[in-house]
Amino acid sequence: MNDKYDTIKKEIVINTSVEKVYSALITPEQLTQWFPNITTIEPKVGGKIFFRFLKEYTKQDKDHEIVGTIITLIPNRELSYTWNFMTRPEYNKDTIVTWKLEQLDKDKTKLTLIHSGFTNADRLQYDDHNKGWSWHIKRLENLMDKNTNAN
Repeated sequence: MNDKYDTIKKEIVINTSVEKVYSALITPEQLTQWFPNITTIEPKVGGKIFFRFLKEYTKQDKDHEIVGTIITLIPNRELSYTWNFMTRPEYNKDTIVTWKLEQLDKDKTKLTLIHSGFTNADRLQYDDHNKGWSWHIKRLENLMDKNTNAN
């Protein structure tokens, strides 16, 4: 597509195993260390996800809640789910978040995030999510580095 605002894509290489990165994407106890403050996830295709970002951390005027349904779940390879920002009515449409993992080496994983489903009419939502994903992916990378160095 020529539409600049259709898909957000982020790629990073993390110096840890693909199993550890996947676990950080699917395990509530690990997710809350780098992503939302409160998480519920049913790790199966058709399973529900719920993320709450508390206003104390986001510096927003209220908590933010995202709900979705898992579309793809291939352990250590791919996770995708619908993403519906319930507390921002102007963002109230389903988009799709996909995480792809590729093992480059025993302790090196390429992680690709693809957030799709935006249109030119969604520029504000696209820009906000693009900034947010950059910040959260850096937090994930830092968490993985910290856990790797602690072992």
